[in-house]
Amino acid sequence: MKGRLLASILAAIMLALGSAPALADYGLSQQPNELAIRLGALFPSASLTQHFGGNTEFFGGVDYLLSTTHGRNPSAAGLYFDYMTGTQRSGYVHAGGLGLTFRTRGPVYTGAGFGIYNTAVRNPSGTQSGNSTGGGGKVFVGFDLGDQAALQVDYHFAPTALGVSPNGLGVEIGYRL
Repeated sequence: MKGRLLASILAAIMLALGSAPALADYGLSQQPNELAIRLGALFPSASLTQHFGGNTEFFGGVDYLLSTTHGRNPSAAGLYFDYMTGTQRSGYVHAGGLGLTFRTRGPVYTGAGFGIYNTAVRNPSGTQSGNSTGGGGKVFVGFDLGDQAALQVDYHFAPTALGVSPNGLGVEIGYRL
């Protein structure tokens, strides 16, 4: 199932990039003090996480660009808030983080973010719950889809709670406000 979904997403990316004659550069046109939102799905990598929160979880994020550099190797720095949540029966996995990102700028960009995350979980029978706060982050690659939009694929890592690790692959569509 995951393989088909990822293959479909990659096919859509190739179609979008191949059929659009002149895409504006989301990465280079974004200016400091701009806000962007990202919505998508997270695919947890651990089977216990899937048992607590499901195979596919909701993902939402907000990015705020602080600064950019120009020249031969343009880059950007910003703040982000990411939230991932999934439920299964009476169980859930919620993870959220606030941190700093550093990335390249261009039609294809790469980067990483590091910050403070909180993970809260409850087992599927609803009898046990717990949470944990600590360091977390993400690594990502993004693809420009037009003047205001981008597709981002990332891997998230957050603190473990009750032995449940909310780490996983995320796929999101971003839109600059």
